[in-house]
Amino acid sequence: MKKPLLTAFCLIGSALGQAVSADLRDELINAADNSQLNPLIPPIIVLPPDTEADYEVRTAGAHFFKQVISSTKPQTTQSRKFVPLKHARTKVTIPPRSTVLLNASFDAESRCSDNAGTTEGGWCEVRILINGAEGAPRASSFPPDTFAFDSTDSGNEGQASWESHAMSRHRCIKNNSDNFKTVEVAVEWKLTNFSAAADPEFWLDDWSLVVEMAEGCRMKKVVAPPK
Repeated sequence: MKKPLLTAFCLIGSALGQAVSADLRDELINAADNSQLNPLIPPIIVLPPDTEADYEVRTAGAHFFKQVISSTKPQTTQSRKFVPLKHARTKVTIPPRSTVLLNASFDAESRCSDNAGTTEGGWCEVRILINGAEGAPRASSFPPDTFAFDSTDSGNEGQASWESHAMSRHRCIKNNSDNFKTVEVAVEWKLTNFSAAADPEFWLDDWSLVVEMAEGCRMKKVVAPPK
C-alpha cells in the first residue's frame, strides 16, 4: 500500500535535484506509515537541506550534559551588526563517533529603548551560534526574516521599559572522528533601526545561557501539502 506514496515522494525529491538516500527513504517510509495508520495526519514531504520548510523535527535520546552561564551585570549595545554578548559563550566537547542534539536557551531582562521617540519600527535582535552557525530556527537564514528579541514598540519604549524575554535554538552535531570535537556556543546581539534619528539602545541584564546535549539526533525538514 505504501509503494505509490513512496514513489511519489521519491519523484518529488528527484524533481528538486536531490538524490534519495537510504536515510531519506526510511524517513519517507515512516511518513507514509504514519499517514496510513492515522488518516487524520496529512502526508509530509521531506525537503532538501537548504530549502525553507513549514517546520523541522529533531529527535534525540536522553540528555547527558547541562551547563548554565549567568550574569547580573548590565550590558548595552547600539551596534547594527551582530556582536558578541560579553561572557555569553562556552565550549562543549562531542564524544568520538557520535551525534548529539545540542540545545541552547537564553533568557534575560531586556530593554529596547528609543530615546528619540521615533515612530518607525525598530527592534533588538539576539541569535545563538552553535559551531559557527545559527541554531534552529534559523531566523536570519531566509531574508528578510529576522528574530526580534525585543522591540521599540514604534518609539514608545523608554528607559524604564524593562521586560523579560527568552529564546532557544537547536542543532544536530555529528563527530565522525576518533577524537573529541570542540563546539562553541555563543550569543550575539544587535539592533535594527529604520529611522534617520539616533539608534535605539539595546540593554540586557540578569541573563542566563543554558546549554544541553542529548544522545543521538535525527532531523527532517517537512512541508505540509496544501489544503
